[in-house]
Amino acid sequence: MSSWDIDPVQVGGVLEATLGHLGDEEGGSGLTRELSQLETHLGNAVEECGSGIVSDALGRFAEHYFGVLGDMAGTTLRAVEGAYEATTHYMEGNLEMAAEAQANAAKEPATEVTPGAGSGHQPLYH
Repeated sequence: MSSWDIDPVQVGGVLEATLGHLGDEEGGSGLTRELSQLETHLGNAVEECGSGIVSDALGRFAEHYFGVLGDMAGTTLRAVEGAYEATTHYMEGNLEMAAEAQANAAKEPATEVTPGAGSGHQPLYH
């Protein structure tokens, strides 16, 4: 990367908007709220369905998709953190560190994640 020409204020606005869409850790807004509501509704469906087969299918659905959505949220958070770090280095005049932070933000985490793990959600069936 030979030159940078970014507006830190605009970057901050985009990062803030992105975090707003992602939501908070308590599940009170954004995607995290939708995930919390989906978990509640699926749990209610499992309790009310009266069928072991349907209950099992809903549980497998939840386990898979909460893993996928959890991974998506994690990737989004890493991207926002990397952009913030790169912008901070840019503002400090350290373009080499900014480029490194930007490159690292695109990398997957070093640990291997199993489907459904890391999402903070438990399967909805027993």
